[in-house]
Amino acid sequence: MDPATAKTLVSLLLVLAIVTFSLFAFEMFVSEILRDLRAGRARRAAREGARTE
Repeated sequence: MDPATAKTLVSLLLVLAIVTFSLFAFEMFVSEILRDLRAGRARRAAREGARTE
């Protein structure tokens, strides 16, 4: 394998690693936002339920 091909493969591997990490980080970011929204909705419902009793 010549050096140019090796450099291309290493570059491709690095790009794939960065893309994979970015997708994982974005997924975790979105899931945390959704979890916070659900928790807020549950707290609000509990607070409103306590007011009506």
